[in-house]
Amino acid sequence: MNVFQHPMRGAVTNQYFSSEDGTVKVPAIGTTLPDFQLLRQDIEEYKWNDEDFLLATYPKNGTHLAWEIMMMLLQGSAEYINDMKEACMIDLFSPFKAVEIFPSPRVLNTHYRLDVLPKDFREKKTVVVIRNPKDSAVSMYYHEIHIMAAINAKLKEWSQLSFSQYLKMYLFNKDVPYGSYFDYTEYMWSLRDKPNVLVIFFEDLKTDPVASIQKVNEFMGTQRDADLVQQIAEATNFENMKKGKLANTKMNDELRKQFEGITTGDANDISNRVYRKGTIGDWKNHLTVAENEMFDEFLANWKPSKEIPFRY
Repeated sequence: MNVFQHPMRGAVTNQYFSSEDGTVKVPAIGTTLPDFQLLRQDIEEYKWNDEDFLLATYPKNGTHLAWEIMMMLLQGSAEYINDMKEACMIDLFSPFKAVEIFPSPRVLNTHYRLDVLPKDFREKKTVVVIRNPKDSAVSMYYHEIHIMAAINAKLKEWSQLSFSQYLKMYLFNKDVPYGSYFDYTEYMWSLRDKPNVLVIFFEDLKTDPVASIQKVNEFMGTQRDADLVQQIAEATNFENMKKGKLANTKMNDELRKQFEGITTGDANDISNRVYRKGTIGDWKNHLTVAENEMFDEFLANWKPSKEIPFRY
């Protein structure tokens, strides 16, 4: 089988986040930064504020949605957050600089698995969002060829990549930024019984947002009433949130420096691309019968697929 090689794979960049014992090594996304080593040092030296929370998801598993919900719960209002989520994203932006844009309490967010982050991060109250792997694959495809390729010149070649090519890489290639979806999800699912971790599902946020937001509300201890939870559910409905964020989101000057060649206009364009569909079951519009059979065969040999209550 011919499997596509990610142009930002660890074998090319030689940039990784690793567990303390060295048994887990995840390719970093840091090649988009002018100084990856400085960012990693900032993460290692960062001391948490006890009022803050961490959101951890694999890319395109509901990060923007969950971050907006958590920030609304913290601010006690269903008003949209003006600054981009990426200002609190430690993968791209130093947590020390995030302090200047978002005062505590705030929600830092990452796509890295917790075991490759410092102990301080692993011990914080963390919300983990998991999305079914088929929809995740489709969303990742559009994210990488339409957004990442527009940001990073090293990914320009991706504009012609077919979904079939991407799917094989998604299933069978572990040397990709953040590591494979399957390794990430298996590890994060194993943390579900830890008292400082709440695992929720993207599909539940979509089909029963009030109940899901209330779980987050209770976990965070924000104690918001039922009326506000309902308002947040309505505000973070996909279409409402897409319109609201496009109208209100701005890119902080410091954050803009991290995205080479991006202007204010481009920031709005990126936000528009981020909010593509946000649906459940879009994979049915992309996978052929043969590809779906290949995917199902892969899942049959992946033990967590029998434990995690995925909804397709």
